Amino acid sequence: MQINESSIRLRNLIISLAIFVALALYAATYAEPVLRVSVMPGESPPVLRRKLKPLTDYLEKRVGMKMEFRPMLDDDALVDALLSHKLDLVWIDGINLSRARTRSNGRVIALVQREEDENTRPGLIATSGHNGYTWTVRADMDANLRQKMTEAFLSLNRNNSQGREILDLQHARRFIPVRAEYHSVTQAPLAQP
Repeated sequence: MQINESSIRLRNLIISLAIFVALALYAATYAEPVLRVSVMPGESPPVLRRKLKPLTDYLEKRVGMKMEFRPMLDDDALVDALLSHKLDLVWIDGINLSRARTRSNGRVIALVQREEDENTRPGLIATSGHNGYTWTVRADMDANLRQKMTEAFLSLNRNNSQGREILDLQHARRFIPVRAEYHSVTQAPLAQP
């Protein structure tokens, strides 16, 4: 009788475990994809969240994915989170973009920059306001998603209230494609033999 009772308990435990694993796999398979977004931490998380909300709402509609703001403690945490796949899209300055590129062997891609940052030199002397900020992603992000995001940023304009609000909150006249230098900030020429 005791053997039979133990086997029933074991069977019930195995069935419960199987149901749990099946539910976990189902949830992971059908969970809504989320893009995790962050910015250089210059203000408190509630202020940054408020400033980013119009942009993330807009991007959600344009790319068809939920956006989630994740505040970072400092610049190092932002770079670490991007490189460790805890963030998907970041607003980053030229110095930290250069650091991220170096640490990842060039596996980050700057998508767009503010028109105001067009004449700054990325990754050089960090004078406040002259760091060449960009919206940046990891290179392993789906190319179609990167394209949709880039097009969404480039489509923002001041001719409608939504675009004007987003651009004002980003301190931008408009977004433009990144300059070619941003794609080679850390690429030093190879020494000739």
